[in-house]
Amino acid sequence: MRNIREVQYKQLTLGHLSRNKFWGEDPDTQYHSVVASSVLLQDGEHNILVDPTLPVEEMEHRLMTYCGLDRSSIDIVFSTHFHTDHRVDAEKYPNAKLYMSEESVQEVADLRVQGGPMAEIFLNGAVFDFRAAPRQLTDNICVQPLPGHTLGNAGLVFTSGGKRILLSGDTIMNPEYYMAREGYFIDASQEKTVASMEWARQNVDIIIPGHGDCFFADLSASQKLSWRKLNLCTNDGETAVLVQVGEENILINPILPGPTLRDALYDARGLNPSQITRVICMKNDPQHTLDLPIMDNAVYYLPEEELRNSKNGARLAFSAWEKTPQLPIDLINIDGTVGCLFASGDRKIVVSAGVCTKQALSELEVDVAVMDGGVQILR
Repeated sequence: MRNIREVQYKQLTLGHLSRNKFWGEDPDTQYHSVVASSVLLQDGEHNILVDPTLPVEEMEHRLMTYCGLDRSSIDIVFSTHFHTDHRVDAEKYPNAKLYMSEESVQEVADLRVQGGPMAEIFLNGAVFDFRAAPRQLTDNICVQPLPGHTLGNAGLVFTSGGKRILLSGDTIMNPEYYMAREGYFIDASQEKTVASMEWARQNVDIIIPGHGDCFFADLSASQKLSWRKLNLCTNDGETAVLVQVGEENILINPILPGPTLRDALYDARGLNPSQITRVICMKNDPQHTLDLPIMDNAVYYLPEEELRNSKNGARLAFSAWEKTPQLPIDLINIDGTVGCLFASGDRKIVVSAGVCTKQALSELEVDVAVMDGGVQILR
C-alpha cells in the first residue's frame, strides 16, 4: 500500500468575483475586477502552481514573499479549467509543465473548431500549450473531475494537516454559492455543479474555492456566525478578520490601510467601511489602529488594560471590551498575547495578535487559530 505523504500548501491570492448575486448584484454588470484563488502546492520536491491569476511578475512576487520561491522553481502549472483568469502568463514559468484535465484539453480543441464569441474570449495565450494531466498528478496529489462550471473543470485533492483538502476551481465559486448549492451564471451545467458540490461535501474536509478563501466542507447556512480573513500574511505578519453575526459586521485587528481595507471588505462580503458596526483593536499602537475613522459608524474597542494606557483619547474614542449578544466574542490572554475567541458552528476560532503555542490552544479546545503566518487548523 502506498504511503500518503502530507502536502504543504499556501494560498497566494484571496480570489474574488466580478459580480455576486448574493450581494444583490446583477449578473449582466461587472462591478469589480476578477481574481481567481491561486495556490502553491509542495509535494516533496514538486512545486505546483494552481490557477495563476496575476501577471507573472506579481505572481512571482507573491511566491517569493510567501514561499521563498521564484518562477523558475515551479515544476507544474495546473489550471482547474481553461478560462483565462486561471492561466495568466502560464507559459512564462520556464521550467513548468502546463496541465489541465484531459476533458478540459478536449473542450479547448472542440471550442477551437467551433469558433464564435466564446472561442474569441477564452482561446488566447498559452491555452494550446496545456497537456492532459494524469489522474495522479504527483505521488500525493490527485486530479478530481468536478464538472459544472465547465464540463472539464477538475480539482486537486491532497492531505495536509490531517485534513483532506480540495482545490475546486469554479464549480465551487465561493462559500455563498456552495451553501446555496448553486453554480455561477455562466456554468455549463447547473445539475453537474450541484452533484460536484455534493461529492465535495461527502469526501473532503476543507475546500479552497475558485474565487475565495478556504472553508470547511460541512459549512452550513444555519451557522449564526461567519468569519473571513481579509488578507494573506507572511510568517511574521498579522491577519484582519471580518466576523458577521445578525446585523453586526465586526472587524478584528484593523491592520490594513484604508484603500486596501475598502477593497478587502468588498472582495470578502460586498461591504464598505461605513457598514462596519464594531472594531476590535488588539493593541493601542499605530499598527493595530490603522485608519479607524473611515469606519465612521463603528464603535471602537480596546482591551481594558490597553484602554487604561491609551494615548489616543483626544483623537479616537475607544470603549472597554465587554462581551454582549451583539458582540459574542471573548477577550482572552493566551501565552501572554491578546486573543479573540468565538464560535462558528461547532468550531472554536481564535484570532491572535501574536503566536500561541499548540498546547495553549489545545487547552482551550481551539479548532482554528488565526495568528502570525495565517491560519492553523488544529482539529
